[in-house]
Amino acid sequence: MTKTAIFDLDGTLVDSAPDLHAAANQLLLELDRPALSLPTIAGFIGHGIPNLVNQVLLASGLSKKQTHLARYMEIYAGDPVSHGRLYPGVRAALEQLDNASWRLGICTNKAGTMTDLVLAGHRIDHLFGAVISGDSMPQKKPDPTPLLTCARDLGAKNQQTFYVGDSETDAMTAYRAKLPFLLYSEGYRSAEIDQMKHAKVFSDWAELPDHLETLAGQ
Repeated sequence: MTKTAIFDLDGTLVDSAPDLHAAANQLLLELDRPALSLPTIAGFIGHGIPNLVNQVLLASGLSKKQTHLARYMEIYAGDPVSHGRLYPGVRAALEQLDNASWRLGICTNKAGTMTDLVLAGHRIDHLFGAVISGDSMPQKKPDPTPLLTCARDLGAKNQQTFYVGDSETDAMTAYRAKLPFLLYSEGYRSAEIDQMKHAKVFSDWAELPDHLETLAGQ
């Protein structure tokens, strides 16, 4: 039976906040504004880069109507992975699942160009059979359409399909898609764990393959 795991990207597979933070502060430097802290930028992650840039501008006393998205994207694309990292154990867990014939996908609100750069930059792009990004379709998470589209593209069966993420947006997306959700507790969530519907919580990526196999066997 086909077993499928779909993953969020930022805060789940990749600790990308340092890269997003560096790009934001380069933009603010060019705009003659003070730098923002890493925790501040991390709090803006999860709803796509356009939203992040808007939040950065507002936090810096600028109007979000002042469009600096193109420049931010240019800065970020020029150096998308040198500051961040895969979370410990991510590569080994993905490879273990791949070797066990799990179908793997990505469903993120990050723009497609940036998603591709980050996956390639961390050398995990070859592991995913389908990638749905924030501009792949009109809908974005927590609308379930992107997640269900990714599952469809992987040829998944709902009863054997799981979504892995780190935030309340991811939890709501899985709930609306009627798919079991596994919560990585070390990402960028702002809600308490007990406020998010989930089938399993994990903090160590080495545990994830066994959690998925157990849930798939139920």
